[in-house]
Amino acid sequence: MSTLKALTTSFVLLGVAGAANAEPVAPADARPSATVEKVRAFDTITSGEARQFKVELDGYVPPTNWLPQIKGGKVVIKAEVYPDEYRIDTRARAAGIVDWFVNYSSHLVSKGIITEKGVTPRFYSATDDEGRKNRRTQIVHSEDDVKVTVTPPHGNLGDPAATLEQKLEAMDPISALLALAISPEATAKDPCRGSMRVFDGKGRYDLKLSFGEYRKNLGEKAWNGPGYICYIQYVELAGFKKKSAEQKRKEAKDLRWVSMTLADMGPGELRVPIKIEARSNKRGKVTIVATDLDYGTLPVDVDHAELDHSDASNG
Repeated sequence: MSTLKALTTSFVLLGVAGAANAEPVAPADARPSATVEKVRAFDTITSGEARQFKVELDGYVPPTNWLPQIKGGKVVIKAEVYPDEYRIDTRARAAGIVDWFVNYSSHLVSKGIITEKGVTPRFYSATDDEGRKNRRTQIVHSEDDVKVTVTPPHGNLGDPAATLEQKLEAMDPISALLALAISPEATAKDPCRGSMRVFDGKGRYDLKLSFGEYRKNLGEKAWNGPGYICYIQYVELAGFKKKSAEQKRKEAKDLRWVSMTLADMGPGELRVPIKIEARSNKRGKVTIVATDLDYGTLPVDVDHAELDHSDASNG
């Protein structure tokens, strides 16, 4: 995997290339001493309101001896969340000096419904353009089946390959991003709760979340207000190349930590992801951070796009 692809997919897919088990220990006093339980974002949405956000992010790869920081990619995430359904559109591309050497872009679209369990995916489309090789992935969910179409197909589906049961219990990568923002399990005291089960058309992995700390002022360019820092533990389950015990040990030792920062938009509002950082002994520190953030309400008494598979032809 190229450096640029590792950079962009680290945010879009909520993982890091080559990531393995690593779980940092949060300081004992990380949580605010007096936190009032807030109304959940899930309650706001299911009560009949709708929200939207657009986040523009820049990605930076580890520095070199002659450049203190290298801009490697741009990511734009747009989400619309209604009481009954949602849509997310994500685009990533090479940028800065990396674009001189790497031709890469990606377009991801996910649609689904909002149920008592939260985000429930129905359709996912991913188009990756790597210059010489382009690949299109489509996933269609139903109650008892998950249909996957990949063009051109993967050479193999991993050892072991993901089972139907593993696909049914999971969601696509960008639905997982929204699930973190609207999770019915999240609370003000513990906004990073549980595990996110992800299937991307080939790989089936878990993202185990743990709470790091709450900050009143994040001090980021796009958001200087309050927010949460969550730690992520990435666990491969199926659909990957088989690894020896020694390979797993080396990967676990290499990855020090992965964290995601969520902007606290207020009581009953979505927690918008604005930053992800990963620290690897081998690769150094990879950072993707928001440069612009728009957040607001949506009217629910007008027609909005029906949940269909219209993106299947226009990518």
